[in-house]
Amino acid sequence: MLEDTVIGRSAARFNLQWHVTHACDLACKHCYDRTRLSATPLDQCLRTLDDLGSFSKERGVQASVTLTGGNPFLHPRFFDLCREVAASGFPLSILGNPVSRDEVRRLVAVARPTFFQVSLEGLCEHNDSIRGPGTFQSVLDFLPVLREEGISPIVMTTLTRDNLGQIVPLARLLGARTDRATFTRLARVGEGAALTLPTKDEYGEFAMNYLAARRELGTLGLKDNLLNIVLHALGQPLSGGCTGFGCGAAFNFVAVLPNAEVHACRKFPSRIGSLLESRLSDIWDSPAARRHRRGCAECDGCPIRKRCGGCLAVAHGEGLDPSKERDPHCFIDDLEGFRDKLRAR
Repeated sequence: MLEDTVIGRSAARFNLQWHVTHACDLACKHCYDRTRLSATPLDQCLRTLDDLGSFSKERGVQASVTLTGGNPFLHPRFFDLCREVAASGFPLSILGNPVSRDEVRRLVAVARPTFFQVSLEGLCEHNDSIRGPGTFQSVLDFLPVLREEGISPIVMTTLTRDNLGQIVPLARLLGARTDRATFTRLARVGEGAALTLPTKDEYGEFAMNYLAARRELGTLGLKDNLLNIVLHALGQPLSGGCTGFGCGAAFNFVAVLPNAEVHACRKFPSRIGSLLESRLSDIWDSPAARRHRRGCAECDGCPIRKRCGGCLAVAHGEGLDPSKERDPHCFIDDLEGFRDKLRAR
């Protein structure tokens, strides 16, 4: 069991989000990292899996692996790596781009993922302006392939000011094509620094409308921690947020880059160690990991802290110190005003 005595939470599950390559067949306008790192060699991949196995036994947790990139299918030994993940006993999931049915079948033959997440940035015109011409239709064509091959299809959107009004309409359009349609807010890092975020008031209004829409659209996910502010105001059970425990950076989640660097969160620079230099268990115990796990001091005493903590990456992208200053979209101080709006609906 993973224990965080500062926040007061325990976790029996741990996810390693593994960016095995930076190679990608797209050039999205919000990409947070286009550095050219070589794909992780297979022998290093095997050492990482062994290390993850040791970590899970030492800590008494069920570890899982999410392969991503870049586009993980562009790793030269992608299918061999999937086979090794399955042989190690770790549940596998994929964050990637559409591929051919033959590639999906080849994947299923070696390791059936629990889900395959693809991205859309809104409705067709806006999505294609961000991800490239034809990418919207490519995803729509790909989702039924996943379903037919027995893989749960998930759609993720990066929320910006420009697509704020398209999140719910997109979920309606997708309908039963996806098991879950969800979003995370843009962290203005890398290419994404050129894009804009909604204001706090705009986001708060969106959050209320989003949760109202969820009554009829059961596929809408609750990944953004700040949605718990509205649930708290309504007296409803809180969601698990981003990782099941609000912000799980360096707690029940880490990101590993192709060069074996370990980061608390992939959406902003948050290096806590390297698997070439240290064991995962030692990295988890390190001062750098504890600092990210501690999160924002300004959140201390908040009634929803254990299931929230905001988003450290969004705070970083807005030039704030994530260890001290809270998520700029946090509207819990305006709770009474939001309660009045909610009562009026």
